[in-house]
Formats: sequence, structure tokens, C-alpha cells
Amino acid sequence: MTFVRLAGCNARELGLGCVAWCDTPGSWNLDDGREMGVALVAARACLPRLCLTGGEPLLQAQGVAELVDLLHESGVRVHLETNGTVDSLCDFDWVTVSPKPPDYPIAAGWPGRIDELKLIVDDSLDAATAERLAAAHPGAIICLQPRFEGLGGPGAQVGRTAPSAADRAVDMVMSHPDWRLSLQMHRYLGIR
Repeated sequence: MTFVRLAGCNARELGLGCVAWCDTPGSWNLDDGREMGVALVAARACLPRLCLTGGEPLLQAQGVAELVDLLHESGVRVHLETNGTVDSLCDFDWVTVSPKPPDYPIAAGWPGRIDELKLIVDDSLDAATAERLAAAHPGAIICLQPRFEGLGGPGAQVGRTAPSAADRAVDMVMSHPDWRLSLQMHRYLGIR
């Protein structure tokens, strides 16, 4: 899968708690990164699937829509990873919504369109909140991902899962057999 990380994030403006532990603060500002045209991004997609992530990729809605159309014309399947606060009319092949604390907001246009609900297990997420979100999105696969503590600060590639977060994630998955445990293996392996 080709990964495309788009710059710009709305978490600070919305007061989302993920800014305290975000592993990609370099993607927060729209001016960060390297500007590339849609055609160039599509041309570099050399695998049959592409994942759009961020920041919050849907803050660049027009470019995302153009890219999705161009990729679909080329037969590339498009996966979206979003915090869910911005609606989209694009026809993605897979949608992962990862709502953030403290209120775990998901925009009105997403119900029924979410394939995977990725919940980061930090100090804010409890079983009742996870159950509420799962019930609101019954068709979604529920994945619990323990918050990762990088060694060397934000953006570090090698680190460990916070012990209490890992224990809580495992307990919630064991109590909900349909839920899955999700780990950021690239971080453990030091792959950037």
C-alpha cells in the first residue's frame, strides 16, 4: 500500500486531546511538507492500494476528491484515515475513522460509511465510550490501539506502548470478542 500523508490538522482548533500524544506533529500545519500536484501524487502510486492520512486529509477536500477520481480511473483502491470531524462525499474503498477525545466527535455524514472505527486507548478512553461508539456504527470493525510512547519524544520511530494503555486495550478486546487489537508495528520495527 502506498501511504500519502497530507498536511493540515484541525485537532488543535477543535480542542481534541490527541495533540498531547500525536505521533506526527509535523503534519499539523498546512504549510508543512512538500507541495505536490494531484497528478504527481497519482503517478507515484505504484501499488494497487493507496492510503490517505494526515493530519486530517479532508481539510484538503478538493484535492482529495480529484486524487480519488484519478486513482479510481487507474484502478487504484483508496483507503482513507480520518479523525471523522469533516464530512466527505468521495467514494473511498475503505474508511477508517479514528475519533479523538474528549468527546470523540464524528461528523453527521459518516454513519453507515465507516468500515473501521479505530479507537486509541489513552487515559480518556473507557469501555463505556468505546461501546457507545461501536453501537453508533454497527457495521464498522472496532480496532483498539494502545497509545504509543515513543522514545525520544513525538515522532520517534522506536518506543513502546504505554503499559496501562496496553493492559486496558487487551481487557476491552477480551470483553468484546468481535473487537480487535491494533498495534503500530512499523513503530516497533523502526520503519518510517
